Amino acid sequence: MADSSDINYAGIGTAVGGLLGFVGVFLKWFSYSYPLLGGTVTIQMNGSEDWTGRVAIIAGVTAFAFGCAYVILSDPGIRKVCLGFMGIGAIFTLAASIIGLFRATQAVGVPFLPGATGNVPVAIGLAGGVYLSVAGGVVAVAATVIALQRQSRATA
Repeated sequence: MADSSDINYAGIGTAVGGLLGFVGVFLKWFSYSYPLLGGTVTIQMNGSEDWTGRVAIIAGVTAFAFGCAYVILSDPGIRKVCLGFMGIGAIFTLAASIIGLFRATQAVGVPFLPGATGNVPVAIGLAGGVYLSVAGGVVAVAATVIALQRQSRATA
């Protein structure tokens, strides 16, 4: 078993991944744009506008909190519980973010364009925050897998 003074980088990785997943939701996930006379207007929306972003917020906070607890606490029983919850948070962060990649049209819906007459072409797309949330989910899941491997080696 590792010395309790050793830094647990896997727990730190999960905490950082959860934090990235959480922050990415508020850095805009979805965007839509439409042409105006002389240019284009682009409007971006937080991930929290869709259920996938709300799940990613909760899961990111879960991965962050239990990743921090995994690093701070040294009791083996508590660490096993923390490992389970940080794994659940990491998986849900990644899954919700990946699903969010395919939900831009549903999240944006049909935006109302004031003063528009007839059909106005609206381009719907993704913003950068969704990619940050996916990356955070990948980091959190990878770090959790490493922590799980180390935990199983320590008990064997």
